[in-house]
Amino acid sequence: MQNILYVEDNALVREVTSEMLAQEDRQICACDSAEEALKRFGEESFDVVITDVSLPIMSGIDLVRSILRIKPQMPIILASGYALDFGLENWGSSVRSIIKPFEPDDIEALIGELVR
Repeated sequence: MQNILYVEDNALVREVTSEMLAQEDRQICACDSAEEALKRFGEESFDVVITDVSLPIMSGIDLVRSILRIKPQMPIILASGYALDFGLENWGSSVRSIIKPFEPDDIEALIGELVR
């Protein structure tokens, strides 16, 4: 069973994307804030984190920093409306980005690359 932590503050986008990510062998934990996601990350085990960059209060970038302090090799996908290639290499090969809106095949390919 694959466990995904998904963070998106827009309720409609969160619902649609959670449904898109859902599979028989996959559990989706959808959170509406970085704070809630960080709490859940401390309570459960996840195979990959997918987070929006632009979140209220704590940003997706700050969430990534916090998660990597806890688990340095955690597979993370940053989702944004613009390209985020600059600086990602500083976090290592387990952190990638994808431009929103993304196609199901594109996010599945990225998850497949990160979670083996």
